[in-house]
Amino acid sequence: MDIIIQKFGGSIIENINAIKKAAGIITKTKNKNTAVVAIVSAMGNTTDSLLKLARKVNPNPPGREIDMLLTIGERITMSLLSLAILRKGFKAKSFTGSQVGIITDEQHTDARIIEIRGNRLKDALRNNIIPIIAGFQGVSLNHEITTLGRGGSDVTAVAIAAYLDAKQCELYKDVSGIFTENPKNFSNVKHIPEITYQEMAELTVSGSEVIHPRACALASKYDIPIIIKSFKGKDFSTMIIGSDKDNIKRIKKHTEKAFVRAITHSYNLTRLSLVAVPHVSKCLHQVIVRLAKARIPLLFFAHGVPYHNKFDLSFIVSDTDYKKAILVLENAAKLVNAEQLVVARNLASISLVGPGISSDIEIFTHLFDILHKMGIHIDAFISSEMKITCFLRKKDVKPAINALLKKFHLLKG
Repeated sequence: MDIIIQKFGGSIIENINAIKKAAGIITKTKNKNTAVVAIVSAMGNTTDSLLKLARKVNPNPPGREIDMLLTIGERITMSLLSLAILRKGFKAKSFTGSQVGIITDEQHTDARIIEIRGNRLKDALRNNIIPIIAGFQGVSLNHEITTLGRGGSDVTAVAIAAYLDAKQCELYKDVSGIFTENPKNFSNVKHIPEITYQEMAELTVSGSEVIHPRACALASKYDIPIIIKSFKGKDFSTMIIGSDKDNIKRIKKHTEKAFVRAITHSYNLTRLSLVAVPHVSKCLHQVIVRLAKARIPLLFFAHGVPYHNKFDLSFIVSDTDYKKAILVLENAAKLVNAEQLVVARNLASISLVGPGISSDIEIFTHLFDILHKMGIHIDAFISSEMKITCFLRKKDVKPAINALLKKFHLLKG
């Protein structure tokens, strides 16, 4: 029997009508040859509301209590959805993350799954029951309730798909698949029917919020086909797969020429620079290790060329990590005897993603020519096999992307 995982995010399950609609999708998919497992997020703004409540009581709430509080949201959704399915005459049962055996490490508010002990889940499927699982949560080996970080229900869905060797994992969203840019911000962008794990991973870590980066990495690791579907019932969808060789051949024939698949962007970035650091042994090591221990992802890092036996260290981080990064680097500045810590706010990034684009001179030239002609200053840039990212001022993002979408033929018509 085939197993299909269907995940419903909080932005689409905002009310009882949406709960009933999700129940209809699930029961329509379920048949004698297909089992369905549903993963759900908290309804609407429930998580944000709970966080606000916590901070009214305690401005600096400990992670353990936040996890205990936030997991209420998914429990509400799973119970209501199970009730809606039962009313339709199907067997259903709701499970928390801990009940379904999602074992995590002990990092509260940002845990990682280390094992799934899904005996209860498999028993439910054997008994023709539709399991409804609370996403975003698990339990540590010390029996502490944990959460997987914002957007973690995507991670739950793909992890369960891998555990059950599911046929596919369907993520229902408030968008109709993947586009060449965010259709909410840019008009007339093209729909992308298929995209590879690698390209999608580059998009997710560079600003695209359609799927959680960790979910994409898991899908790639276990070769789980993901389909991004619209909850609003539009025809569009996007399949995320291991390879789209056939699609590339169809579009580009047999040329080696690289092309831009999509563009994404990210706002609210900050550059922090340790200036004039004495060139001594293990200096860089001490700074990087402290940032890693604080679980601060680095979007960019630059090690300046030593001059008069001193150099600069620059880091770009998301504003969500800004406060933690400031504390770490203020302490590190004293430790490594940096002359000062310089902070630049209001940065943003634009990323071009596509197969092999970083080695394509023409794409590089077009990108920098366009930004130069528009008078846009580039603070920094990095590239990987499938991505080129430029860091620039927030105000320049929208006009730059509009020009780049046109230049790289990423608009309809």
